[in-house]
Amino acid sequence: MSFDRIKDVLPFITAIGPFVAAFGLMLTVIQLYRNWKIQKAQFLTTIIKDFFADDGLRRFFYKIDYGKFEFDENKIEEFKHSDDERWLDTLLYRYDLLGRLVRMKLLALDDLEFLAFELSRVFNDEEVNKYIKWLESEFEKYGDFASNKRPHDDARWLIEKFRQKRLRERVSSLLSSAINGAKQ
Repeated sequence: MSFDRIKDVLPFITAIGPFVAAFGLMLTVIQLYRNWKIQKAQFLTTIIKDFFADDGLRRFFYKIDYGKFEFDENKIEEFKHSDDERWLDTLLYRYDLLGRLVRMKLLALDDLEFLAFELSRVFNDEEVNKYIKWLESEFEKYGDFASNKRPHDDARWLIEKFRQKRLRERVSSLLSSAINGAKQ
């Protein structure tokens, strides 16, 4: 008697089996996505701590931001091995890492929006740009052995992407204002 009941239920179980498996797969995908978002948030938190908890790096950023950083190519021997060289390289290499992560599509540009102002202050600084220009001459002299075509290429690419994004936002805003103004 019980074997007959199992025989009767078996086609139903066979029919719903794929749906149960698909539902289980969907739950797994949702859980993986949640875990990925949590890990990404933890990673971004670590980035923020790396940038903002390092007192020496913050002081150096403010030195750039307030126009107190100076780079003189004629005094390069004094600059080499100085704290300023070390801090500037640390800052630029951290930006490089973030630029590389965005290029690899592991992070989105929007994920790093909190650094856009800082990046703009550093890469719009005349003295920092003199240093980068000097690095370019060193690249030319000694050859670049990496796939990058210029020093701190990923960081420079990142700031260019932020500039392009900002330009698109401004154009979009102007067009929106013009359209709204024309409607009135």
